[in-house]
Amino acid sequence: MTEQTYQTHVHRPIAWSAIWLVCLAAAIAAIWAAVRDRTFLALAVMLMSIGMLGTITLLRVFVLRVQDRVIRLEMRVRMSELGIAQQFDQLQPRQLIALRFASDAELPSLTRRAIAENLPADQIKRAVTHWRGDYYRT
Repeated sequence: MTEQTYQTHVHRPIAWSAIWLVCLAAAIAAIWAAVRDRTFLALAVMLMSIGMLGTITLLRVFVLRVQDRVIRLEMRVRMSELGIAQQFDQLQPRQLIALRFASDAELPSLTRRAIAENLPADQIKRAVTHWRGDYYRT
């Protein structure tokens, strides 16, 4: 794997995006067909396509929520090991997610700074000097 940096860390799931676009196109076509034909079959296909689009969307949302929960757990453990567990509850979820990229050496100071200055996630990531890549994102 190539080394991850601030510039290369963004994850864009191309396959999911492509499938979502296909489902969106199918839903639009099905709605158009149901309006034009007004048959039971056209209505059923429309409902199924809208349901599929909703399902695909919810799957992505649920995966991201689980991933955020895993990151919170990981950060709780890391901060505990580094002796800064008391600061965990002072951080917003987006700040915790951004702090996961910081090395163990810089995590305590960057955590204090994030709390004191209420840094947004992007500024936290930009402040990381020794990047700790996340190669398991979904």
